[in-house]
Amino acid sequence: MTHEKSVCLNVHELGIILSALQLLDSGDENRIARQYGSAGAIHDRLKDVYENMDQSTLCFKYDVEPSF
Repeated sequence: MTHEKSVCLNVHELGIILSALQLLDSGDENRIARQYGSAGAIHDRLKDVYENMDQSTLCFKYDVEPSF
């Protein structure tokens, strides 16, 4: 069984993951840290990758109104 896997993500998908990591409250961060490790550390690693990606294709088109 492998313990590491490469996954191809585009800039949009990586942006979603980074946003989700930023929105974690402290309770969620603590639960994640106990089981898997620091969410902040993975955020920083992914942010470095994100910053080196071509973000020129990022465009936000909202077809629906937000429900909040």
